[in-house]
Amino acid sequence: MKKVTSLCLALLLVLTMAVLSLTPVFAVSSAEAKAQAHAYNKHSLGLTSVSNARELGGYKTKDGRTVRFGKLLRTGELTKLSAADRKKLVNKYHLTKDIDLRSDSDLDRNGEDVKIPGVEYVRYPYALSPIDTYLHSTAGVELAIDHSKELLALDLHLSFTNVYFEGGYMSIYSSEDGLAMVRGFFHELLDANGDTVLFHCSAGKDRTGNMAMLLLEVLGVDRKTIIEDYALTNEYTAAARQNSYDRIYDLTGSDAIAKDLSYFSGVRRSWIKRSYETIERNYGSVDNYLKKAVGLSNKDLQKIRNAYLQ
Repeated sequence: MKKVTSLCLALLLVLTMAVLSLTPVFAVSSAEAKAQAHAYNKHSLGLTSVSNARELGGYKTKDGRTVRFGKLLRTGELTKLSAADRKKLVNKYHLTKDIDLRSDSDLDRNGEDVKIPGVEYVRYPYALSPIDTYLHSTAGVELAIDHSKELLALDLHLSFTNVYFEGGYMSIYSSEDGLAMVRGFFHELLDANGDTVLFHCSAGKDRTGNMAMLLLEVLGVDRKTIIEDYALTNEYTAAARQNSYDRIYDLTGSDAIAKDLSYFSGVRRSWIKRSYETIERNYGSVDNYLKKAVGLSNKDLQKIRNAYLQ
């Protein structure tokens, strides 16, 4: 196993985070492509100024019910929300609540959500990575270019992935900040009582993807469908993901680095599976986690189901 120096690791992380909002095109079969296109059209909110904007409506539950359309919306940040999209959220979807999961450094970097008159705005900030603030406080992209040889020598899977996931992504289910976000999210769902809510982070994939997973579990959707909903992010970010690959390749001249790092602007099914593994290792099941850690009662869970299923 190669020894990864802190300097090289920091450079790798800075380079990755510099292009995180952009990402590679994943090869799929024609049948998969058709299924993904159908899912894209079925769940898309039709917004032009918000990334990864879709809804959870239409999914079937294991007991034969259906998640209500137009009630549970998941997106990227609303920092560039257009007047037309704002009107659509109000008039078509009757939005009542905007749940922002972004960290303080996310807001410092990209700005606050465009506020929508009549829509309650709430925040439950969670930093996706403990090094997030450090990364975005440096001008490290130039250093990463200068040290591309060091980057090429890194074992990417043993360096970046472990730091990024074990230090941040998976700590959603083991840290106080992560628990506060999950508790806040479900508090807002209970408060909404069936009204339309929108929840988002920056790209609408990691923090948002995990909250969507937990919510769909509560509603009784099967795990395979939940994982496919998580992976649907790749359909909404395909062009940007290719752009990300191109930019990283231009910076490093390395196809290997570009392929590996550009994945972090999309998602891999293995990531959400790791969320499941973390929950089940620590709590036995998602249901136990929601009851014992998050503090939801059977009455709370049933209230959410009654509100958002038909």
